[in-house]
Amino acid sequence: MRKTYFVLLTFVLSFSLPLSSAQELNPPSWELGWDTDMDSTYLVDLEDDWDLTGELVFYINNERTGELNVDLTYDYDEEGPFEFDGPDSVSVGGSSNKSFSISITGADAETVRAFSPSSSIKLTVLGQETVGETPVAENEIEGEISTPRMYQLVPEVQLPTDTLFSGSWVEFDLEVSNLGNNQDAITSGEATIRSCPHLSVTGLDSLEGTVVEVTDENGTGVASFTLRLEATSSHQERTCEVSISILSEGDGTTRSSTMNVNVEAQQSTDTSGDANDEGEDDGMTSTGSESMPALSLIEIFFVLLLTSWFSLRSQRDFL
Repeated sequence: MRKTYFVLLTFVLSFSLPLSSAQELNPPSWELGWDTDMDSTYLVDLEDDWDLTGELVFYINNERTGELNVDLTYDYDEEGPFEFDGPDSVSVGGSSNKSFSISITGADAETVRAFSPSSSIKLTVLGQETVGETPVAENEIEGEISTPRMYQLVPEVQLPTDTLFSGSWVEFDLEVSNLGNNQDAITSGEATIRSCPHLSVTGLDSLEGTVVEVTDENGTGVASFTLRLEATSSHQERTCEVSISILSEGDGTTRSSTMNVNVEAQQSTDTSGDANDEGEDDGMTSTGSESMPALSLIEIFFVLLLTSWFSLRSQRDFL
């Protein structure tokens, strides 16, 4: 009986030993991870001309003694403003850690500017281990990518359509475009006038605190303001340089637009005709005054004649 138990125990142990050895022979795992800090959203570098660049670095840690071959794929929204370029497959030697780069470039300028910096694109990197052509194991990592906020408020003055005379005023328009990628506001507006101390601009207080949405490629979203140029009555006839500047709340930058405005002298009333008329009237009046004595002599003659006639008649009646 004991011999039977011993045979059975030996038989069971003969099966268990190979299983333990097989488990010990399983190859160690490999790891795919980020060298770049991706705990928060990664911001690309963005130039004023909307040219963007960026680089993401990931690593593969191979704890095995043999070489590891990994195929890589990149999943992201291709309609976004980013283009990613990384290796399609890599090899990592045994017991080593190797890093690889993914370069980021941008689409056209309008697509990049239209992308809101408050949103992001998710990039997923999938690494798949292959033996020959057979997939064995896979790992993946992901991260969020976005653009920094860019502010660019651009003013543009429109020449007044009416002529500006001294002692009067004309209206003109100021258009402000937001060529950044985020809404901005006008902190204040200011006018600078050269060579014309008697010229002023009014209505600038209407700019303060105005929020300007992003202007699209069709010009939608431009903010328009009507301002006034006022010239005093003592303003001389000359050309004046007028600059309107605005201060951006977003980046604290001041930008301006300039125009040249002609100030005309006030047209005076032509009194030469009236003076001539008055002179002619005076001549006529003078001529009339000079003819008065001639009429009086005639009257005196007739009075004397009538007096003589009555006198002669009285004498005849007496006789």
